[in-house]
Formats: sequence, structure tokens, C-alpha cells
Amino acid sequence: MEKLCHAILWILEKSPNGRSRLDLAKLLYYSDGVHFQKHASMITTGIYIHLEDSPYPVKLNEALLFLKEKGHIDASPVISAKGIQGFSLRFLQPIDGLILSREEKRVMMKVVEAFRGKVVDESRHYPNLYENYVVTPLYDSIPFAIERINTKIHVLVQKSLLQLSGKMFRVLFERSPE
Repeated sequence: MEKLCHAILWILEKSPNGRSRLDLAKLLYYSDGVHFQKHASMITTGIYIHLEDSPYPVKLNEALLFLKEKGHIDASPVISAKGIQGFSLRFLQPIDGLILSREEKRVMMKVVEAFRGKVVDESRHYPNLYENYVVTPLYDSIPFAIERINTKIHVLVQKSLLQLSGKMFRVLFERSPE
């Protein structure tokens, strides 16, 4: 979990406006994925699961709790006219002895720069990693395997899922007035 804490702090330090928990989870996933594609190893060495709204590191909540208790991050509410719209995680202070390599920081910077604001349109920036997440069943661990992650083998599966979801949408849309 130590590498995960260092990666979280590094990403938050490079995000002056803070990040939501889900955006942070996605940035960690794409950073690990890009590093895996180039070096066949992950930065955080963690396990990711497919949740409804994002790929999610299993140990993320534990790491955020640790970092908040030790005073390394702060969580502040995002307030708008509609009320509280979630929370923003912000960097406060580093952990002594940063253990991220120069290459790991370079990869993470590339991912953070791709998503300067909110993490959206991931399929445009990292299509293979997005497909790897999308085709993994809900609440299953997302596999990082050389033969699966750096290819386009999921294109047919994704297209059939999109066609299926389009048909379901059309059926639901046509029946919704009842």
C-alpha cells in the first residue's frame, strides 16, 4: 500500500484544483495500465475491480484514510447552487522518502496531463485500457495481462455490447411513455 499512497500524493500534488475520489481512481488505473503496457509491471502493484462508475483500486479507501489521518491530504466539499456535489481531495504535504522512480512519475504525469480537468472520454485517450475495464464483468478484478491489455482483441466484444445496449435503450425508450 506504500506505493499506492505515494502515487496518490503525487497525482494530487500535480492537480492544483484537487481531484474527486473517482477521478483519482481512474488516474491510478490509467497510470498503472500505461506503465504495464511499457514495462509489464504496475506502479501500485494493486488489484483493481470493475465498479459501476470506474475501475477502482481495492486498497484506495484504506490509503485515503491513512493519508487523511496523517495530514497528507484534505477532503473538502464541492459546493454549488444544488448543494454539496461530492468532495475534492487535495494535497497538503508529502510523505518522506518518495519511492516513485523517474519513469513512474513520467508515466503518471502523461496521464494527469491527458486529463487536466475531470476524467472523461477515456476511450479516446486510452482505448485499450478502457476496453480492458469495460469488458470485465461488474465487481470482478480487472486483469493486467500482456496478451489482453496491449491489443485490440476486445473490439468485437465491445461492439456487440454497444449494439446490445443500443437495442435495450431503444426498447426502453419506446416503452417508457406507458
